[in-house]
Amino acid sequence: MDFIWFIDEKIVTVDSPSNTQNDRLYVAHPVRMKNISARRLLRTHVTLSQSLMVYVAVSKLGCTEVIFVEPAAKINGKYYRDVLLQ
Repeated sequence: MDFIWFIDEKIVTVDSPSNTQNDRLYVAHPVRMKNISARRLLRTHVTLSQSLMVYVAVSKLGCTEVIFVEPAAKINGKYYRDVLLQ
């Protein structure tokens, strides 16, 4: 039992995309859109979720430190041996 390790990865969403339909700008009735500052009208949003993958292993002997996987890293056998299992 000392040599059995339980390994898991988890993708954590850092910044989820927002729905621009929820953006509203309320102004007084006679104010026209062309008279409103462009900074108040234009909003930039991240369209894709920003995420982060973390990795940890646990056994009877203890657990590893939390490892943050490089963005866009291909998780295969070589990556497990060379990076995660070190």
